[in-house]
Amino acid sequence: MTSTTEETAQNWLAKAKYEEVLGADSSHKTLFLLLSHPNGEQGILLANKTPFSEQQSVIEELLKSAKLKELSKNDIFGSYEIEIDKHLNVLKSQLIFPVNDRLIAKYRQEDKLVIRETPKLYQTVTKPYIEKFQLNLKWVYNCLEKVSEADKIVFEDDDKKDGFVLMQDIKWDGKTLENLYLLAIVHRHGLKSVRDLTGDDLPMLYSIRDKSLDAIHDKYGLAKDQVKCYFHYQPSFYHLHVHFINLKYDAPASTTMSAILLDDVINNLELNSQHYELSTLTFTRKKSDMLTELFQAANEL
Repeated sequence: MTSTTEETAQNWLAKAKYEEVLGADSSHKTLFLLLSHPNGEQGILLANKTPFSEQQSVIEELLKSAKLKELSKNDIFGSYEIEIDKHLNVLKSQLIFPVNDRLIAKYRQEDKLVIRETPKLYQTVTKPYIEKFQLNLKWVYNCLEKVSEADKIVFEDDDKKDGFVLMQDIKWDGKTLENLYLLAIVHRHGLKSVRDLTGDDLPMLYSIRDKSLDAIHDKYGLAKDQVKCYFHYQPSFYHLHVHFINLKYDAPASTTMSAILLDDVINNLELNSQHYELSTLTFTRKKSDMLTELFQAANEL
């Protein structure tokens, strides 16, 4: 990121006004804010409190700088608020601007519904929805072509059919190992999600799994059995990618109803080359989401 883009974001944020809390997640210490700008634009600020570092030097610095304010005391048990140096209490954030109504809806918190997508419903409801309404993929192609975020690339297999780029996810600060988060984005265009995968794609999936886990071990020291690898279904963007996170990290949407383990996808395709063409896939979607409305219109909810 250049100083110019940082200054642009800083200037935009300085003039922006709070408009609405789109959502909050106390378990992940996350806050989603809708902002408005005098020029008429809207933006979204995603603020996340970073996990504590387990590095000895950081812990020692935290203890040295800690200022206690007692809340209660009972025998040997004390409850305190602790102030620490500000550089030890930095928020990891994303600022997205300008945003449209679809992006605002994406981050607005609301109740969800369970959707059971048969192969027929994928063809008649989901696939047309993707083709008509998917979000712009320019940022993905910028990453693959190294126009943007080239400094976040951890590993690349440049084969255009089975290759991929492994890079730091925008949600990760690139330093705190406890919430390590990487994405493997395939070079091949046209693969939108697990629905497009067949047995012919197994060499690509083996490569993504094995080479990514090796790269993570080499760079960050995490063993293969300390890393969780999975797809989202539905994904947040429709260009095939795999998530790699520290097993300790309870990342949003990394559990049942959102995530499908990479090893499970590989196993299913080894057993049946057409597994994801023929299977019913279950996922959740917000009530007001356009895809949910399309399923409702098809009398499937």
